[in-house]
Amino acid sequence: MSTPVEEIKERLNIVDIVGEYVTLKKAGANHKGLCPFHGEKTPSFTVSEPKQFFHCFGCGKGGDIFTFLQEVESVEFAEALRMLAQKAGVELKKTDPRDNNERTRLLDCLDLATSFFSTALKESKEGERARTYLEERAVSSETTTLFQIGYSGDSWDALMQFLKKRGFTNTELEHAGLVVPSPKAGGYYDRFRGRLMFPIHNTHGNVIGFGARILESGKHEAKYLNSPQTPVYNKSAVLYGLDMAKHYIKKMDATMIVEGYMDVVTAHQAKFRNVVASSGTALTEEQIRLLKRFSNNVILAFDADAAGLSAAWRGMQLAIQQGMNIKVMNLPQGSDPDELIRQDAQHFRKLAVEAKPFMEYAFDTVLAPLDLMNVQHKKKAASELLPMISLFPDKIEQTHYLQRLATLLHVDEQILRDTINRGRKKTTKLRPKTVVQEPITQPVAPKNPKNEALSERLMALLSLEIQNFPVLLQRLHVDSLEVPHLREVYKYLESQYNQSGSIERNQLVFSNEKLLLTWQTLELIGEELYSQLSLQERQQELLALLDRLERDRIKRRLQDLSTALSSAEASHDNGAIERLSTEFRILTDELKKLG
Repeated sequence: MSTPVEEIKERLNIVDIVGEYVTLKKAGANHKGLCPFHGEKTPSFTVSEPKQFFHCFGCGKGGDIFTFLQEVESVEFAEALRMLAQKAGVELKKTDPRDNNERTRLLDCLDLATSFFSTALKESKEGERARTYLEERAVSSETTTLFQIGYSGDSWDALMQFLKKRGFTNTELEHAGLVVPSPKAGGYYDRFRGRLMFPIHNTHGNVIGFGARILESGKHEAKYLNSPQTPVYNKSAVLYGLDMAKHYIKKMDATMIVEGYMDVVTAHQAKFRNVVASSGTALTEEQIRLLKRFSNNVILAFDADAAGLSAAWRGMQLAIQQGMNIKVMNLPQGSDPDELIRQDAQHFRKLAVEAKPFMEYAFDTVLAPLDLMNVQHKKKAASELLPMISLFPDKIEQTHYLQRLATLLHVDEQILRDTINRGRKKTTKLRPKTVVQEPITQPVAPKNPKNEALSERLMALLSLEIQNFPVLLQRLHVDSLEVPHLREVYKYLESQYNQSGSIERNQLVFSNEKLLLTWQTLELIGEELYSQLSLQERQQELLALLDRLERDRIKRRLQDLSTALSSAEASHDNGAIERLSTEFRILTDELKKLG
């Protein structure tokens, strides 16, 4: 009987799973896209459908469907297994809760809390005021269910007692952000009480935290109360609604960002389904990386005042540096997306279509109250706009806005460019010096990138032409492979060959998971680099790589011998001098033969 892991791999296609995070395009036998693990403009991230394997030629990450999900979601294997099992419709056997890792336990706890709040909203007498509020905001029961909106009653510890009966401890409830310790009375009490509850999901739909809105005005409490930082919830790395919006973002190639939970709920109900919320905070680097998985285009729908622009700008600095294309909707003064959509959804759609590039919007907003005939106002305009312009990584785009500002201010473009450069120098000077401490252990030997690249190419080519392994046995010195995992694969192949006297690609069995992962990576690299070459061209490439590796090995050995000879001569060790000199001459002759 197959294991759950094997069954999941049989049912799910890695191209479909990766495609939820990366826009993939067919490229020969494989699929390619921009790597989600490092910034790049030219696709080097490759997914092999036949092998159900991925590899990035830029950062080197690679693996199977489980490896990808663990990397992209920053989760442990247990949670990746559960996520993929749910997608594949594979039932996992029930285990003792003590066997689950902490993250999985917290997710279970938060899921039960979501059900508790949802039931309270729908069935409790106390939840009537929350139901009335949603009706007044024209939120349908279908939308309420879709977003799992709930209600937390005024009880001191109703949720805590509910979850403790289901086996969760006070410590787990605190780590999930659901209860707060009571220093005076001792014990714990519910964090959320008397509030409308908006569950916050990660991109896979797991509840990781809550946003809670107060319903009664006049109370001296914050309008919104969010979950604290927990092992599963990091506010700076999540966007509300992204779990439901991600497919539409990819389809429309744009993300619309609003500020509040209700903005997202109302937008989705009105079929604006590529909408997410920053929850009132400036975009963070983690959120930008998250958005770039699905689209490089962003439309901001924030409050249309100077404060709104200022708040947006703090996050846009990072987004612009990452090469994202930012547009801003010109919302009517004092209105928000929720209100505007409910009043006139078509008008909201029109404003989205007419959204201006961020710098166009910034020019209009910054310059509107200024008199550009006044020198002080000119300086103010330059001081506000130049920092924005300086961040554009694309020099053509940067020059475009510099020329526009120079024309408006009636100053030479070079003066503005010099101002930007002075600002950069000042920032560099103010940067604190890095203090380097002496290592307290022996330093690690530096890597040899040249050898690593040659070794990888040789072994990748071998993965396609395994019948040429005897050639490697004859001509390759094992010391030529400086990369440990590649040398390990070579030694494994050598042992297989010595046992049977031959070696076949389809008969290789890797019992070691690490070896299998390395071999699959080499196969993917081999297909990418050499699949278009003829058999004769592959043979020539193999011999050329062997010669280059051997030359490099001999040169490194000659350097070591030269150092050793100097030491032997200094200590007048004639025996060592003769032995080292003989090896030096032999290797020098071999190097000459290789050319």
